[in-house]
Amino acid sequence: MSTSVTLHCNTTYGFSTCAASLITDGLTVEEARQVGAVHGWRHVNGRDYCAGCSGSKIKPRLIVAVNGVEPHDARVRADLRLQTAHAMLLPLVNSATGGAWWYDPEKMWNDPGLHFGEEFVAAGPVDRPVCVAATGPADHPQSMADAAYIASVNPEVGRAITGVLHEAFESVHQEHGLVEDSLTQAAVDLADALLMPRTRGGGA
Repeated sequence: MSTSVTLHCNTTYGFSTCAASLITDGLTVEEARQVGAVHGWRHVNGRDYCAGCSGSKIKPRLIVAVNGVEPHDARVRADLRLQTAHAMLLPLVNSATGGAWWYDPEKMWNDPGLHFGEEFVAAGPVDRPVCVAATGPADHPQSMADAAYIASVNPEVGRAITGVLHEAFESVHQEHGLVEDSLTQAAVDLADALLMPRTRGGGA
């Protein structure tokens, strides 16, 4: 298990707050603030302020994370995790059945074979569908829910996700592995979810 301390900017703007945060490898708040000081963060009157809000001109040039072995490990720099997730997802998207995927709860798979009479996710025209996935018995609530979900996460969605991962990688890489806003952190969380190890039978 890895340990990190995150600094959150305490600047407020009317009814909103600054979203900047700094993930460090500090073991205590004091250590985290020492790391933050190197990156232009300031601690004043018990509150933390990011480089932008404190007017600092410091541009971070220090790697604060220690690379681990597993790509999902939080000790690995965030930009490397984003890059790894992008490299993993893109070939999966490109090799998946092309075209829009769809699911119709009023239809079941009627072609003879293993999946006859099951809920299914399809690609292609309605009159000549290609079965992408069969999820279980027709009219079964879980089969229907799974099919609807799979259809919603089609290759075009996956392609958009790879774009988000790439853009976030570019941003974090320029900051030498630092995550400095909530939107980029959301992309890192997405990468970590994609890189989470999975075993047969479910669970991470």
